[in-house]
Amino acid sequence: MTDTLRTRLARTALDTADSIATVTAGAATGLTTYRTLTTRPTEIRITLALATGTLAAILTDHHAHKALTPLRRRLGAEHHTPARQAAPAPTREQLAADACADAAHRAASGASRLDYSHGALTKTENWTGLEDGSATCEITPTARLLAVPRPTDRDGYNSRTYLLAQDDQRPVPVHTLGELTALLDAPAAHTAQPADNEEEDGDPWQAIGRDLAIAELRGPATADDQADEDNEDEDIDQEAEAHAAGLL
Repeated sequence: MTDTLRTRLARTALDTADSIATVTAGAATGLTTYRTLTTRPTEIRITLALATGTLAAILTDHHAHKALTPLRRRLGAEHHTPARQAAPAPTREQLAADACADAAHRAASGASRLDYSHGALTKTENWTGLEDGSATCEITPTARLLAVPRPTDRDGYNSRTYLLAQDDQRPVPVHTLGELTALLDAPAAHTAQPADNEEEDGDPWQAIGRDLAIAELRGPATADDQADEDNEDEDIDQEAEAHAAGLL
């Protein structure tokens, strides 16, 4: 029989003796109380018996533990709490990961000022924190919400400024959820315009408007321009006459 097994058996025996003494004292006290109060209603007798029995069990357990402590020490059967594992020492990588997690948590917490209904923006898993304390929340492939820390009089960089950043556009401050949705629905300022040489299919009025605009830019026709137009008209008339003569 090893020392470890002997210690376990001794501890089990002492715990059993302690439990038997506690239960016996509680049951005996409760039963005695119930039999003593014969003139009282049954409900009161049961209640008082349970109360006195519980109190007796608690006191007996306390005193029995104190009485058996010297014997436990002699037999080496004391109860020892399991030793806690030492926490790993902080490293640069661990601190960086903690800073990112802290930034994401603070960004989600501060977003409750934008959305009092505690929607998607207030969920920590939707934010990606950075080591500098800022965080980003991807909304669309071309738009993301930035949470940038700003200094305060106390608690360091505790508050956040929220900015909507879209591709090729300057970040815009956002104060409410309504502002955010309005900015997302607004057309992009750099929307490409159709080239001058592109013509709209089936839209003759656009061609007429373009011709009128060109004529306006040219100004009133000069005498030379008029002469060129007359010559072109004569050439067209001669060609038309020749074709007509050939057909006839």
